[in-house]
Amino acid sequence: MKKVLIIIILIIVITIICFFIFRKKTSITSIQSLHFSYTTGTAIYSNVSYDLVCNEKCIVTIKPNNIPDKEALETEVSQEVKKEIEKVLKKYHVETWDKFNKSDQYVMDGSSFSISIDMEDNNTISASGYMKWPKNYNEVSNNLDSIFMKIYNQNKGSNK
Repeated sequence: MKKVLIIIILIIVITIICFFIFRKKTSITSIQSLHFSYTTGTAIYSNVSYDLVCNEKCIVTIKPNNIPDKEALETEVSQEVKKEIEKVLKKYHVETWDKFNKSDQYVMDGSSFSISIDMEDNNTISASGYMKWPKNYNEVSNNLDSIFMKIYNQNKGSNK
């Protein structure tokens, strides 16, 4: 009986090890679409939202903090913008964020974030949090703010 139990435990351990060794790991490749948003408070329009969709051309939609949703900027951008975003996501290993979904249940009126990335190879990365953030969140958020707000500031006068 003990031998059977030992064999079953060994099979379970080997199965678990094989799962971790051979599981498919998502990596940042060529982005097809990206959505990144976060809240900055509880007042109206206190949220930020960035979208990038690339098919034949790349289109961004940028909704800065304290700006009504209907005043979001939508404009075409170069492939270089897409590459710059991919560089940030790779540098800070955003692929490790996949399936991050944590919240602090003891905080009311806190901040949250959401990110979803679809790659051309059909891999996806999705993460969200409420008063909990994955590793390197601030660096990624600050870099994406810089990229998207540069586009917004360059184009906001020509969008009206």
